[in-house]
Amino acid sequence: MAAMAAGQAFMQSEQQRAHKQAQAGAAENNAIAMRQQADVERQKGEAATRRHDMDRDKISRDYQARAGAKRSLLASGNVDVASGSAADSLLGNAALYGEDLAANRHKRALAAWQADENARQARRQADAYAAQASWLNTSAGNIGDSLLSAGLAGAGSLAGSYLRNF
Repeated sequence: MAAMAAGQAFMQSEQQRAHKQAQAGAAENNAIAMRQQADVERQKGEAATRRHDMDRDKISRDYQARAGAKRSLLASGNVDVASGSAADSLLGNAALYGEDLAANRHKRALAAWQADENARQARRQADAYAAQASWLNTSAGNIGDSLLSAGLAGAGSLAGSYLRNF
């Protein structure tokens, strides 16, 4: 009877160990997936930054083309572009250009910050999964780690059933 109780206790501890090890494996896989997600978020941020840089370059090219066309138009009409309303119109275009560049810089910084935060969150989640896996592996190693603990559990069960009979 004691041997049977010891065998049952040992099998139960082995089942618990296997369950915790399976949970640890899932947590480790989740940690790997979240680290990969962090890399994807970082790459998305780099791509967004490159897009904003290309937009900035387009804004500059467009401004230079418009300013050149306006100067040519004014000069062809014998208008002095160094003073008066002609100069004001060129300065107005420069101010609009500056605003467009500032908006572009803001969008670029925001996209980079957002991608960085997403990557940081994914890394934190990966660390949490890794810690969970470590704890599960450690606790799985402490469950019924020998036949002695199973034997003691069986002896305790036998003693309990013996004492209940009296």
